[in-house]
Amino acid sequence: MKILVVNQPLNNRGDEAAHKALIRSLLSLMPEAYITVLFVQSYSPDGIRQFAVDDDRIVYMDLHPQGRFWKLAEEWIKDGTEDEWDTSADMQTMRNFYEGSDFVVCAPGGICMGAFQDWWHLFYLKFARHLGKPLIYYGRSFGPFPTETSQNIRFKSESMELLRSFSFLSIRDKQTEAIASQIEGLKYHSTTDVAFLEQPHVEIPQEISSVLANGKYMVFVPNYLLWHPMYKGKAQKDAVVQFYCDLIDVITEAYPELRIVMLPQTFGSGTYEGDDVFFFREIAEKKQDIRVVVIADIYSSDIQQTIISESEFLIGARYHSVVFAINQNIPFIALSYEHKIHGLLSSLDKLDCMVDITNIFADEAMPQRTLQTVRQLIPQIRNDERARRQATAMASECLGKLVGYMRQDVSA
Repeated sequence: MKILVVNQPLNNRGDEAAHKALIRSLLSLMPEAYITVLFVQSYSPDGIRQFAVDDDRIVYMDLHPQGRFWKLAEEWIKDGTEDEWDTSADMQTMRNFYEGSDFVVCAPGGICMGAFQDWWHLFYLKFARHLGKPLIYYGRSFGPFPTETSQNIRFKSESMELLRSFSFLSIRDKQTEAIASQIEGLKYHSTTDVAFLEQPHVEIPQEISSVLANGKYMVFVPNYLLWHPMYKGKAQKDAVVQFYCDLIDVITEAYPELRIVMLPQTFGSGTYEGDDVFFFREIAEKKQDIRVVVIADIYSSDIQQTIISESEFLIGARYHSVVFAINQNIPFIALSYEHKIHGLLSSLDKLDCMVDITNIFADEAMPQRTLQTVRQLIPQIRNDERARRQATAMASECLGKLVGYMRQDVSA
């Protein structure tokens, strides 16, 4: 069985964890599977290397097409024109990957089909549908779909058409399920994040363990926020930095003996907005507190989960930092910046551990009110083995359905 994986996000430890969990699980459950993960102009060969699962049955391909490929692809996105595809060797190469597969799987991930309005995300899906390949949209969130502009309306229309055409659709959170339930005739499978398929525990590198050896610690994962469409223009950088500095004060008031370990989730772009570590270092520099430790962004998602597994608790404003805490049965407070965190915790009945920060900069008093909510919540949080078992069971059940579907379809 040949499986082609497309739309794999890079440079994010959460996406890395989901990718590794999915691929390792599929290879374990399906000895007959051969997997190709296809990137087109990834701009991140090191990101691919860090994500790669070491197995003879999987190959990672990164195409670097010329300008004509992008021109033809853009014309097709805009008006459906494919008259000149035969003149592009790059287009034919991509077609060969698709046609040589039994299934095309859209890798798990966030809201490319929704608030980010990623047209290239749609392109790789439409290409599979155009070639008549069974198309699997697996472990994704999508929506909301704004309709303020003509482009918004068209993107939503294209997305609705694709959603109805998927051979297998699984949704990882309740908020997205609510959107899906409003789409007439749409069938889907409920799941949780794919990272819940496994609970990795590896050796922590000596350079980290030596720093963490001197006492207990908690894990803190802020989110710069201003990269996100919902927050652009809503606040200045200084206000975001100050909010998280004040939050560190709340943590140290409650637990003055703990170190505060900051784990960067995004990496590899070389920019302030793209790489958490620059933002984290600015917070640490402003605090000038020896209890605050910023871990370098070179360590894998497996290492990050192991670090979290040995912490006292976690406060995270990144979706997968919360996933990691639940997956390692560690108490947490989730700072929910978009609907996927709310949707995840709703699925697991853990909304009592969430603080909504979607309107954190709506007025000058809101940051302090949010800090007070966190202050009151910190003493109440507890680990919850039930939530981890439920998340793992949902992820495993859905993967079992996917494997059953693929085997049945191939044998038909």
